[in-house]
Amino acid sequence: MRIAIAGLGLIGGSLALALRGRYDIVGWSPSAATRARAGAAGIKIVAGLTALLPADAVIVCAPLPQVVPDLEAIAAAGAGAAVLLDVGSLKGPVAAFAERAPRTVRIVGGHPMAGTTGSGFAAADEALFRDRPFLLTPTARSDEAALALCGDIARATGAVVTVVGAEAHDRIVAALSALPLVVATALSRVGVEVAGSAVSSFAGPGFRDSTRLAATPAALAAPMLAGNAANVREVLGRFRAALDALEAAITSEDSVVVERVLASLRRNAGD
Repeated sequence: MRIAIAGLGLIGGSLALALRGRYDIVGWSPSAATRARAGAAGIKIVAGLTALLPADAVIVCAPLPQVVPDLEAIAAAGAGAAVLLDVGSLKGPVAAFAERAPRTVRIVGGHPMAGTTGSGFAAADEALFRDRPFLLTPTARSDEAALALCGDIARATGAVVTVVGAEAHDRIVAALSALPLVVATALSRVGVEVAGSAVSSFAGPGFRDSTRLAATPAALAAPMLAGNAANVREVLGRFRAALDALEAAITSEDSVVVERVLASLRRNAGD
């Protein structure tokens, strides 16, 4: 079975490395340097995006703003029997494209809940998806066979598959991916404002772990936040409400009150 991968950065490169022992893998990247690096690692490289066809599946691993344009280009080139699977962090735009895509095209949304603050093929890791959730989103152009194939591909990386609708996906991801990124960024800023240049000398593992996501490149983070603005704003409101409750408890200077509020917030979070 031939699996084609469009985009060989962290996610696409990791998919190529994880899948190449099970499938015939071909790949392409708009970056000549990335193509060279992936080729040196043994990945078969084709001449362009549409040269990935024919294939049993094409996995689009482009940056968020490029996902739908790449899907459009592949569909227009005549995807044939190929299943088109994207792995972007937002599913609304993919679902919307599927609604207007040619009826002969099969499209499934995907989102592996895995990553690092590294980027590019140099950061690719064949174990990146092992035991991590891999979310699959049916679209208007999905069928049972397409979903089954995408599930097989995801499980071949060692991931655990969950099927979720596009609206629910984007709402949940706002809380579980976007909000932690925003909070980490804000926390990093406050730490620098308070500790100044000594922040690295004073910071323990708690601060370092809590601010890890602040290192996410802004070019990657911004489309995820702006493209899901309504959901991100909603979860930010929830977060502010939790902070307000904690601030009010701390203002009381009563440790019993603080403990009660902390326990209540943790209990509401399912702890």
